[in-house]
Amino acid sequence: MNNRLPGILVTGASGFIGRHFVIAVSGKFRIFCIARRSQKEAGVPENEHTHWLQADITQWKNLLRVFEYVQEHGGIDYVLHLAGYYDFTLNENPAYEETNVTGTRYLLELSKMLGAKRFVFSSSLAACKFPPSGRALTEKSPVDADFPYARSKRRAEEIIKDYSETLPCSIVRLAAVFSDWCEYPILYMLLKSWLSKKTLLSRILGGHGESAVPYIHIKDLIKLFLRIIDISDTLPQLAVYIAGSQGSVPHIDLFRTATRYYYGHDVKPFKMPKTFARLGLVVLSFLGWLTGKETIEKPWMAEYIDKKLTIDASVTFKALDWKPTPRYHILRRLLFITEKMITHPKNWEFRNELLLERVAYRKSTEIYNILVDLRESLVNQLVEEVMKPENEERFPNYRKMDQDLLKWYITLNYQLVSATVRIRDRAMIPNYAQVIAYRR
Repeated sequence: MNNRLPGILVTGASGFIGRHFVIAVSGKFRIFCIARRSQKEAGVPENEHTHWLQADITQWKNLLRVFEYVQEHGGIDYVLHLAGYYDFTLNENPAYEETNVTGTRYLLELSKMLGAKRFVFSSSLAACKFPPSGRALTEKSPVDADFPYARSKRRAEEIIKDYSETLPCSIVRLAAVFSDWCEYPILYMLLKSWLSKKTLLSRILGGHGESAVPYIHIKDLIKLFLRIIDISDTLPQLAVYIAGSQGSVPHIDLFRTATRYYYGHDVKPFKMPKTFARLGLVVLSFLGWLTGKETIEKPWMAEYIDKKLTIDASVTFKALDWKPTPRYHILRRLLFITEKMITHPKNWEFRNELLLERVAYRKSTEIYNILVDLRESLVNQLVEEVMKPENEERFPNYRKMDQDLLKWYITLNYQLVSATVRIRDRAMIPNYAQVIAYRR
């Protein structure tokens, strides 16, 4: 390993943004990835400079183990905090407080312990109220939307502001992040509907089709993060940046562009009045609940029909000397998105459906944490069990071993079982058994 490479700790490394970032910067950093999923599950290639640490950021004891590991392997220079919880229900969920607030506080404390040069936090423009008609959100706009996710992001930003007195911090409020495979849930559901069949239902747009949000391609977002790291020494102790293209893109433009690319000709949309669109969302949500197949279409979305989350990121562009690449604008990339939908339909659907699965707590991680906590006592119990007189015939070879060696051997196997639970790869145990069999 090249310890001269700068070190970076990335949370949420198995998520959409994290996975793309880790793959993109592979070989340029010593990367310490914190994730709930395994590296194999996340689809991140192994690399000598990439350390994969499965840990729950809501558990301080997990992060203490991360601290020890990172310190033993050269330390880090930067922290990119991407981990967060969000769902489309707008219902209260303890995961908002535990992951987005407490988890962020823990990461800030860990960053200070590790001597990080800068803490980069991914916030969201979705946590801001829609601006009045004709106005735009800026870097100075408050995180003032009133729903659980927004409140958790606001509290996280407040905590970061407090820590920034001693730890340089950058807050990046993200627009809707997408790739050439789409991978943005709301856009995916829209395209799936608009490009399904040439029927009236596939041509429906709520209201006047003016609902609009800003977008940013994943490649441009990665460049922004890297730019912050590159010029970190020249940046202020705390600043807010906006990651997105200027303005916003309305549904009507997305519809016309996507259908033209997909069908090869213009398709006339059917604009549904807001009242009927609201009713349609209620019906879709109810049918999802009734069938047990929850959808992201929720009644609350009707409130945002024809509203525009317009942004003015000119301060960010100037401060970072960075701008989104024109060829990565959403209206230009829809050509690539629809092409992949046509040529690789199964893969396209799989990649997007995967992002709809929001899991607050992974049972495998919880079980692993319990196994780690109980390791010492359980290993001692196993040693005692082996050494009981009544087990002399059952474990003759183990009983001949020095007790310290026996304990080491049992601990090794215990760790193997724990790791298998954590990464959910049962192949580890039969592979290990096969190696032991060959040696014997």
